[in-house]
Formats: sequence, structure tokens, C-alpha cells
Amino acid sequence: LCAGAPVGAHWVAERQSGPQLMRFAPTTLAPKIVPRIARGEVFFCIGMSEPDSGSDLASVRTRAERVDGGWRLTGTKIWSSHAHHADQLIVLCRSSDMDGGKKHEGLSMLIVSLPCAGVAVRPIRLLTGKQHFSEVIFEDAFVPDGMVLGEAGAGWRVITSDLAIERSGPERFMSSFPLLLEMVSRAQRNEHDERARLAVGQLVA
Repeated sequence: LCAGAPVGAHWVAERQSGPQLMRFAPTTLAPKIVPRIARGEVFFCIGMSEPDSGSDLASVRTRAERVDGGWRLTGTKIWSSHAHHADQLIVLCRSSDMDGGKKHEGLSMLIVSLPCAGVAVRPIRLLTGKQHFSEVIFEDAFVPDGMVLGEAGAGWRVITSDLAIERSGPERFMSSFPLLLEMVSRAQRNEHDERARLAVGQLVA
């Protein structure tokens, strides 16, 4: 785990996916996975965004078709952090047609175990050449029964709960903490700059 990416992949699991499993997973599934998350043995990623869908998350086109013994998953996800390290991928998909045009209905969250036949993970390179994000393509990937997070068709409730965790964690302010320390250091070196001292005081408070 000396490389940063696996640590980040586990961070997704312990911060976000683990609590979601404890809240929404079938009673037989969470006890199998959550202890492994706690031991650092399982990495997670999340498949939300899609090409051309922008911020309208309910417009997803990845589809899950009911088949014998599970679901057949087809579509594309993009900007999935650490997908190339993940053991499990939680996917937002459309599992039934919209009811009267209500696009927030008929969505489901499926848990895909990686690697999986019919799933390709392709890198999205940063300018530095490093890979943080991936594009994930599903071509008739089979997801067995018992790997639905929450109830089939009620995925919007699960995904909004997921986003609430993602957007409110302490890492949101802790990730910028080194910048605050640097600002404090520079303000101390220029102790006569009253505006800098006031700005630092407000940020710390």
C-alpha cells in the first residue's frame, strides 16, 4: 500500500461503500464483505457518471436486464476513481423503464465483482501520465441475484445516500489542510501583514 492509489481505493470502501453495504445490502452479503473492508482486503469504486450525461445523474443509460439468476449489464461509466484497483464496483443503472416519464424511478444499484467477464476497465490518463480515473464498459456482464444494493428499482434513494456520504466526509476539508498550514507559515514570516493575519484567523476559526 505504499503507492497512493490503492490507499485511495480502500478509502472509497471504508468511507462510502462499507456504510452503504451495512445500510442497504442483503443481510447475507454485508457480513461477507464489510469485515474484509475493515481488514483492508477489499477495494471499492463507484460507477455513477456516464459520457454525455453531465450532472443529470438520473439520465443514466447503463441498463440492467433481468435474466435467469440475475442481471445482464450493458453500458459505460466514466470518471470512476481507482476502478483499475477495485475488487468491487457499485453501479447505478436503469433496471426498468421510466414510469410515466419519472426518470428517478426504475433505477437500481448493482455490485459487480471484478474482474468480471464482459467488463473492461480503460485508463483515463492525467497530464502527468498517472491514472486516477477510469472508463468502465459493460458488455452483457452478468451480475447474480443477491448483488443488488437496496431494492431493485429504488436505486435513487441509495445513490443520493451515497452522495451525501461522499460530499460530507472530513476529507473534504482535511485534503486542503496542508494549504492552510502553508498559509499560516507564510503569515508568520510576514507578521506585519494585518490582512493575512485576519484571513488566517477566520479560516482557522
